[in-house]
Formats: sequence, structure tokens, C-alpha cells
Amino acid sequence: MKYNKFVRFIMFISLLCFFLLAYGFAKGAYTVLNPQKGKLIASNNQKKKDDDNVHKSDQLKIVALGDSLTRGVGDDEGTGYVGRLKNDLQKEYKQSTSISNLAVSGAKTSDLLHDLKKKNIQETLSTANIVVLSIGSNDLFPGANQMNEQFLKTYRPDEKTFQNNLNSIFKIIHQQNPNASIYAFGYYNPFHNVQGLDASSSFVYRWNNLLELATLQVKNAYVIPTFDLFYNEEDQYLYTDHFHPNKDGYIEMANRLTSKIGSQFRGESNE
Repeated sequence: MKYNKFVRFIMFISLLCFFLLAYGFAKGAYTVLNPQKGKLIASNNQKKKDDDNVHKSDQLKIVALGDSLTRGVGDDEGTGYVGRLKNDLQKEYKQSTSISNLAVSGAKTSDLLHDLKKKNIQETLSTANIVVLSIGSNDLFPGANQMNEQFLKTYRPDEKTFQNNLNSIFKIIHQQNPNASIYAFGYYNPFHNVQGLDASSSFVYRWNNLLELATLQVKNAYVIPTFDLFYNEEDQYLYTDHFHPNKDGYIEMANRLTSKIGSQFRGESNE
């Protein structure tokens, strides 16, 4: 009798283990074949909602620095790339935006470097989400009235001073606001299609390389290329002074800048 009871007990335990094992296997297989999507979707939707709140409920503060390109010289409407950037962000991304344009026409890197040491400008920078700038064209070209084939034969721009100034500019901006993204416009050659001045493109290439190197020295600093925008399009995109962009040129610059900044809203990499 005791032996029969022991056998029945063993059988009972074996059946119980079998059913538990079968249940666990069935549940595991169901989970693999039918993954729980609800929580993942809810989590992603919540994250998107949170991101939208960050970008759209708060006002985006942009500080614009630099020279006459940031002032919008050459645009008949007086809007420039800065005004169009604000309009595009508000229209395309529903992003409330304010801009402080501190650029000065004719400014060189030495001028901007001097201004960046002013307390009021540093305070303005400290509250910015984004800093945009155009600087360096006046360091490279002494002026359209001096540009001729004979001048280019002996002309050698001061690369060392330019590079040191650029490095200091980005360093100061980053020190005043380590969290702000910095977008700097690269350089185009307004004299590319002028007979005898096409050789000036070699200087522009070098200036763009130095700008790239400077942005690599700090976090969240990016170059917005313009050389390709104006190359062989000078008649379409340059103002009558054959140096500054016209309205259409500024539209192209603003579109490229807006697209780059907008990639942050979409969660894309800026690298």
C-alpha cells in the first residue's frame, strides 16, 4: 500500500511539473509570436509629446552674430537669412522664436572677438538656445574695388590671425553658453565668374577648411556650406554689388540653415 501511494505521489508531481512546463512554454511562445506593442507605442508617443512640448511650448531664443550677411545687406526686403529663419521655424515647425541680431556690417573676426568680450553681449549669449553667425569674408577679401588679377598674384591672406581669431570666437561663445548649438555659415566666392579673378576660389577653399577646423574645437558647432549654393549661380543669387547675396540668395541660405536646425527637432544627428 505504501508503495502504491508513493508511486501515485510521484506521478502526481510529474504531471504537475509537466503542466507547469507546458504552460511556461506556451506563454513564452505566445510572447515571442505576439510581442506586446502597446507599451512601446505609448512610450514613443509620450516621448514625442514630451519632445514637442520642449520645442514648441517654450520660445526658441536665437542670437545672430557677425557681419553684413547676418544684417541682410543686399536683400531688397531687408529680411535676410535671419528674418527668414525665424519665419520658417514658426511656419514649418510651429516653433515660437525670438532673435537678437547683434551683427555689424563690415565686421571682421577681430571686431566680433572684441564685441564678445562685452558684458551685455555675453549676457545675451548666455540665454540663447542657438547661435548663428557669418564672419570672416571681410578678413579674406579686402574689397571688390581692390580685387583684380594683378592684386591676386601677390595677395596672401593672413591665415594665422584668422584661424586664431576663429578659435577664440567659438571658444568664448561655448564658454558663455555650453548648451547652445552654434551654426556658422561657410564662405562662397563672389568673384568666381569674374574674368581674371577665378583663382580667388583657392583662398575661399582654404578659408572654409579653417572654419571647419575651428568648429571641431567645440561641442555642438556646425558649418552651413554656401560655396555650392553660389557656384556658377552668381548672376542669380548675388546683389548688384556682386558681393552680398540678393533676396533669392538669402532665401537659399535660410532654407539650408532651417533644414539643419530642423533636423534637431526631428531627432536626427547633426554629425
